[in-house]
Amino acid sequence: MSGNQPWDPGLQIERTTLAWLRTVLAFMASLLVLLKLISHHSTVAAVVCALVTLPFSGVVAWLLWWRHRRSERRLRARTPLPGGVLPAATAALAMLAGATGAVYVLFA
Repeated sequence: MSGNQPWDPGLQIERTTLAWLRTVLAFMASLLVLLKLISHHSTVAAVVCALVTLPFSGVVAWLLWWRHRRSERRLRARTPLPGGVLPAATAALAMLAGATGAVYVLFA
């Protein structure tokens, strides 16, 4: 930081939200690529994987938005920031992405 500029604690929440958003978008993009690859071998498997993974990706994105809004409100009220639901959901999304990759390996 330079000179006399005050520290803005809201920027930390913004940077964290953007990092989580990049993570969720990377998972969504990789899932779409995997689903496209699976569809070349088995349309049914691709549809089943899509019905499981893509809605869950949307839920994780919604959790991200919800956590950002809640964090901003709590920061203004000077109360503790929210807990670890988003990291747990992102870990579950990573496991679903891994399972989708396993489906691709099994059908390829």
